[in-house]
Amino acid sequence: MTGREKAEAASLHPAAIFGASEVRADVRMDGVYFFRSSADYPFNKTLDAGDFSYCFMVRRGELRLTIDFPEPRVIDLKPGAIVGVSGLAPHRFHSLPDMVATPADGFERIPITEEIGPGKDVELLLGVVPSENIALTNLIIGPLYLSPETSPEFTRRIWKAAELLDEEFIGAGLEYGQAIIVRRIAEIILINMTRSLLAAQGEAGEREPGPIRNRGVISAIRAFLDDPLKDWSIDRLAKHAGMSRTKFAEDFRRVVGSSPMQTLARLRLTLVMRKMLVDELSVEEAADMAGYSSSAAFIRAFSREFGATPLQWRKMQMPRADAGRPG
Repeated sequence: MTGREKAEAASLHPAAIFGASEVRADVRMDGVYFFRSSADYPFNKTLDAGDFSYCFMVRRGELRLTIDFPEPRVIDLKPGAIVGVSGLAPHRFHSLPDMVATPADGFERIPITEEIGPGKDVELLLGVVPSENIALTNLIIGPLYLSPETSPEFTRRIWKAAELLDEEFIGAGLEYGQAIIVRRIAEIILINMTRSLLAAQGEAGEREPGPIRNRGVISAIRAFLDDPLKDWSIDRLAKHAGMSRTKFAEDFRRVVGSSPMQTLARLRLTLVMRKMLVDELSVEEAADMAGYSSSAAFIRAFSREFGATPLQWRKMQMPRADAGRPG
């Protein structure tokens, strides 16, 4: 990688500039902030949508993360679990064994300085990074999950950093420089999450990570997310990327792992199916919103991507209303 490429990568995500065994950049987490939260069973919640990257840490209780992009995935979270999630990826956190059949709401934001009282089923620590580049990278990579069982060393280091965060806010008369300390703690957390990603890729025999390294690809994805229902084509996306059609298609596939139109078609379907659940769209309305010429064409595309028809999928997302506590 050239010096220029390293400089570009440094503004995107630390995984893009890590070698096999060392960190080669000072990752800045400007604007990062943390808060506590809690919930009682049963619940169905989401994090605020937008250009945010989240670090979601479970102190107490069990819950499930269901995410739809870049591929459907379900992750059961237990105490000690840590997950990185993009605010651009449709998702929900819900109590076990099933998601509650009610519209999702947000997590209560409790200042770090306030303790969460006893009796809550789930207690959480959340970090928020208002960074478009990191959010886009996390969107494409997908959720980054660590647990004491799968990543004991990196998980231990991250929770040590969380302890330092608690000490910083509990200490009296230490307001001077607090924003800098919080940012440094966030950087330690992110670097160790990225180290865990690289370690997992190394065990899988991959020579290098595959996050976004290309500003043109980022520009195209950003343009699509700003207007996902527009009649996009390879030529239009390449123009946003400032690249030739061929170069853009090649770079996009190398960065993301699939073609531009395959990826964006799936993302568009993902966004529309979220609206089907929240806004109770009919199949006909969803098909029209997604730009399909007929309901039948929409159902075929949906079934191909998600392994179920839209109505079957919606039924699976709205299970028993009496979902109780984890067993």
